[in-house]
Amino acid sequence: MTAIANLTGIAKRMGVARPIKRWIQANVETGFHSLSPDLLVAVVRALEEQTDFEGRAYYEFGVFRGYSLWFAEQISRGRTPKDFQFHGFDSFQGLPETRVDARFFGRGDLTAGYNRVRDNLTRFGADWSRIQLHKGFYSDPFFSELSSRVTFDPVSIAVIDVVVYESCVPVLNFLGPRLVPGSILVFDDFNDMGRSDLHGERRAFKEYTERTGLETEQIFELGFECVAFRVKTPPRLASPA
Repeated sequence: MTAIANLTGIAKRMGVARPIKRWIQANVETGFHSLSPDLLVAVVRALEEQTDFEGRAYYEFGVFRGYSLWFAEQISRGRTPKDFQFHGFDSFQGLPETRVDARFFGRGDLTAGYNRVRDNLTRFGADWSRIQLHKGFYSDPFFSELSSRVTFDPVSIAVIDVVVYESCVPVLNFLGPRLVPGSILVFDDFNDMGRSDLHGERRAFKEYTERTGLETEQIFELGFECVAFRVKTPPRLASPA
């Protein structure tokens, strides 16, 4: 209930109480909901913190049933340009096999099928002119092929909810060339697995910043696991393909 109370308070301050009402209806009456209420608070906080949306986009990795992606698109209406794009990435087959985090997670965990996600988004009024879903297990070749046929704008907000290390590494490689000063990165499971630098999103992000020179500042932490950063200096990388 703390997360819901926080969400409601922030939403009222932002003047977006109506989308919150739709959130409560979807969550309570239909079973379409997020496994991480703190992530919804984080999305609202990120939208509140971010001031630069023009020519940029929202990215979400690990959409599961599609709830937080739907929520972000709903609550951003009137705050972002009409052509602002929301990109959702998922295997729609659950987590991949993981060696680094095998003690905690296994292949196929957290599965929600593509058709189910599309049905959920459609049922609750998602604007498909602003949403794109991208299906596949994360890897450098997957993102390279996708980038050859889809235009991806610089990052305004990126939600990284991929849980395991092996997924987070290629996600950060993909995002890197699209990070600009002010981009906000929200890691839903940053402090999962005992806040260990040897596991998950936390390990991948630490290695990435050390390797590329990406400089960030932490802007908030929510619940037990969620942490958000704002980019100060983008990574030293070539332009995206």
